[in-house]
Amino acid sequence: MPQRTLRFKIHQDGRVEETVEGFNGNACNNATKNLEQALGEVKVKKQTTETFISNQSEKLKQLNNQSNVPF
Repeated sequence: MPQRTLRFKIHQDGRVEETVEGFNGNACNNATKNLEQALGEVKVKKQTTETFISNQSEKLKQLNNQSNVPF
């Protein structure tokens, strides 16, 4: 299992910048949901390439399970 990391940077103007690493697909949203609710309104959310790669892997697995043709 990869190491999972949550990093927070608090700016002087009060903004909180959160960086999440080591989660597959949208699992990072579940991991940070309670923290984000406690911190307040989320104004911007950017997904990393890890999110898209993981989601694509899951979609390929689903397609492979549904078809008779291996990928």
